Amino acid sequence: MRSFYPLVFAIVFILFFGIIEIALLRLLNKVWWQRRLIRRAAMGLPLVGSLMVLLWALGEFYTISWLAFIGAILAVLAFVSEVALMLSLPVSGAMHLIHSLSFFLSKKRKGASAAEVNENRRSFLKAAAAAVPVITIAGSVSGVTNSFGEVRVYKRNMLIDSLPEDFEGLKVFQISDPHLRHYVTLDDLAQVCADGALYSPDLILVSGDVADDLRQLPTALGMINDLKAPLGIFACLGNHEYYRGIKEVYRIYDKSPIPLLVDDAAAIRVKNSQLMIGSTNDPVSFGSRHLEFYRKSIDKILTKQSLGDLSILMSHRPDALDYASETGFDLVLSGHTHGGQIGFMGRSVFESVWPDRYLWGEYSRGKTKLYTSSGVGHWFPFRLGCPREAPVFVLHRA
Repeated sequence: MRSFYPLVFAIVFILFFGIIEIALLRLLNKVWWQRRLIRRAAMGLPLVGSLMVLLWALGEFYTISWLAFIGAILAVLAFVSEVALMLSLPVSGAMHLIHSLSFFLSKKRKGASAAEVNENRRSFLKAAAAAVPVITIAGSVSGVTNSFGEVRVYKRNMLIDSLPEDFEGLKVFQISDPHLRHYVTLDDLAQVCADGALYSPDLILVSGDVADDLRQLPTALGMINDLKAPLGIFACLGNHEYYRGIKEVYRIYDKSPIPLLVDDAAAIRVKNSQLMIGSTNDPVSFGSRHLEFYRKSIDKILTKQSLGDLSILMSHRPDALDYASETGFDLVLSGHTHGGQIGFMGRSVFESVWPDRYLWGEYSRGKTKLYTSSGVGHWFPFRLGCPREAPVFVLHRA
């Protein structure tokens, strides 16, 4: 049942933004609202979007990939169109108001030249008012296209306080949130692995939500394992592992060469130093931050393994940073948020709304660093200013 939570959220968002879009059109753009075609299109957009989500759900339920793909893409197009209109209609409404004032004032002026100037101005304002929603919709639709772009695999320096000399230059390849199913395929993952291999990573960490189609999980783990990182490859659980069937996930990992760490840790000797890799469980539920859950999860890890000279924590959700910083972890690697899938200048646009959710990028709390990856994939195919990524971290002493 939990596998359908994203679909429920999708239909709620489509209806919510649809109501806002209709209200803005009716209140701020009365000239357009009086046109039957525009009025019907505005009212039909959330209805069509909701029907497409239902089509998406049918495809998921009956495992008809092409049906789910079509439904999802059309639902996303309806949603981004609503958001684009929500942002642009107030601007168009202001232009309509200026146009009306200009028309009113032109009646009081005398002379043909003044009337001609005002007519030109009014024509410009009418064209601009119509252009704003068209441009924003076109830009938003490009976000759907961008969701099928290549995954950005790149080297990123990570400064760690008091990093022991034995770990200077250590390369850690993070693969998070592939969500293998309709929109991200095994071919995409193969390309990510090939690109990552060019950096010769020492350690590979898979931070959850690998496959929404569990039939692809064994092959995916085999691909990642073929990279043969010298210090090993480790994985942690995400919420989608639970949604898709946690018992089956455990069974697949048991047969895989990649260790799945759940409230557990591994100790690795690197020259004269010890590297500790810890991994939390996932709280599964949506909603508020799960600070108490991660407190208990990290405490379980620390009863099994000490921090060592360098400690890295895998936590699918970045919520673990707060307590991880209290216990002395050096680095936390997370995913889950997908960066909100809308970003600007390397940060989620929702950063100001939820500054404590660590949505995308690098964060610090005390001596502990966190990187929240925007993810290799997504279950909702939309990316605007927030490209898919799989970073290779190169550790350096701060």
